[in-house]
Amino acid sequence: MKLSNSKELFSNTLSLTYVYIVKLANLRGIYVFLLLPFLLHTPTVTFGRNAVINLFEKKTEDPFEPYLTGKAPTILQDLGEEIKGTIKVRKILFLSRNVQTHEGIQENRIFAVITRPSKPGNYPGLLVLHGGGGSAEIEKAEKWAALGYVVVTLDIPGVANPEKVPLSEGHWKTFTYGTKRFTAHPHITSSTIFDGALAALQGFYLLQSQADVIKTKIGIAGISWGGYLTTMVTGLVHSQVAASFSVFGSGNFDAGSVFLKELDKMPSSERGQWLQYLDAGRRIKDHHAPFFIAAAANDNWFYPPAVTATLLSMKGPVNHLFAANANHKIPDPGGSEADKTAKPGWLEMEQIYFDYYLKDSGLPFPMISSVTQKMLKKSDSKKYVVRFKVKSKTKLELARVYFSTFNKEWSKREWKEIPAERIGKNKYQATLPDSISEQQISWYPSISDSRPVSVSGYIKILNH
Repeated sequence: MKLSNSKELFSNTLSLTYVYIVKLANLRGIYVFLLLPFLLHTPTVTFGRNAVINLFEKKTEDPFEPYLTGKAPTILQDLGEEIKGTIKVRKILFLSRNVQTHEGIQENRIFAVITRPSKPGNYPGLLVLHGGGGSAEIEKAEKWAALGYVVVTLDIPGVANPEKVPLSEGHWKTFTYGTKRFTAHPHITSSTIFDGALAALQGFYLLQSQADVIKTKIGIAGISWGGYLTTMVTGLVHSQVAASFSVFGSGNFDAGSVFLKELDKMPSSERGQWLQYLDAGRRIKDHHAPFFIAAAANDNWFYPPAVTATLLSMKGPVNHLFAANANHKIPDPGGSEADKTAKPGWLEMEQIYFDYYLKDSGLPFPMISSVTQKMLKKSDSKKYVVRFKVKSKTKLELARVYFSTFNKEWSKREWKEIPAERIGKNKYQATLPDSISEQQISWYPSISDSRPVSVSGYIKILNH
């Protein structure tokens, strides 16, 4: 018996399970399917009985493609709903995916919370994503619901500390917190960050499926790793998101982040796969909807070059803030130092942002543009003047320029502030001190309005 037309049709398992179509030479038109699992010492991803139905579809390398369905995940258990004042709080467990281990199939069961106003109506939706070591942001979800939003928040695999999320289950919880993130062996789905991104994507679909959510008014917000996932999920669903707000987190880890050390430890082929499929900067490329990143100029995790590269890769109305001399906090007006009991988000200005884009209420954030620098020569000295324009429908309270001498470690840079003066309609100028004339200097403008909201321009290198 001669075998012909052998073709690999299915490889969606971490143990590299293959399906071959084998045509029997003496039986024209009859095909036999041979399932050949190669049992390695790794878990196997299974997609259930419907996997075989799709054998004739073209094989894809993108691990997320099978999940980009727009359908809400299966709810495994309803943990009940309660009314708290003017809002409803519902808790559930949903199925993210099945993982075949040596002990058998393990379900990734994700704890999630859905909050909404008690009063019937149609409301904007918001997906809220926690940071590293955290868990479902129930308190924030309740505050957003009290302000007229339907919210989904969830425990995120690979980001949550497995020891602090007792209701969520899955193979990812067998790994120590912070490990198994930067790997693509034997498959990119081996990374717990894949599990996290997948669960966050499914959280978005869960939110989108709520009957009282306005489908054209859905936003995503997250902090740190949750900010990375805000970028990642936005890049996966693109036009389905009306506005996104990331606190600290970005993509383009290889452009400058603490995670570059982990990436550099990976074999080059695995590193390339991780960046291609799990780097949020690659996913967000060419995104057209509003996106804001509130970053810390001295952040220990997400450095300004990574944040900048992520913003510049998008095509829509992006905006940002760099908080000077700050590490994983935003002390600027409208930032993280406001009364934490009052604000629903991590920053005070998050509510202003989402009210504008999702409720059509209020005014947009200011925007800095036309950032330039000019050297003024005198007989025995040089002066550097920097200028920028501001587009704003609100009153500005502060306009300043920050500058620092070069230090390859962004977290150790010392940013000095000088005031910027108004020199015309929406035009501002600042003169850098004489002492910097022979030094390598980075600088950027920053403004704050009366609400308060703070935004920045991109960081520039001073050309001597």
